[in-house]
Amino acid sequence: MNRITLLGLIFLRLGGCILGFQAISSMMSAGQITWETLNLVDVTGQETLKWVNGISMQMLQKGLRYIVTMPLYMLSFAVGVLLLIVGGFMSK
Repeated sequence: MNRITLLGLIFLRLGGCILGFQAISSMMSAGQITWETLNLVDVTGQETLKWVNGISMQMLQKGLRYIVTMPLYMLSFAVGVLLLIVGGFMSK
């Protein structure tokens, strides 16, 4: 197992942990169950990601805006699967 495959497995586990902790925190709220998703904007802050609006290519800006606002567990799963695919191609 190479390092890229191991990193992919770590990202998949991280996504599972984030999803699990979000599920537990939504069940622990009093009253009704409310699901709140975390994304990169929530974690890092709006000011940190203002560089996305400064990109001149509209297609790239829309793509990056989509990635930045997608739920963090989905982003982690996607990166993990991508790294597993790349690690599979790079193995001997």
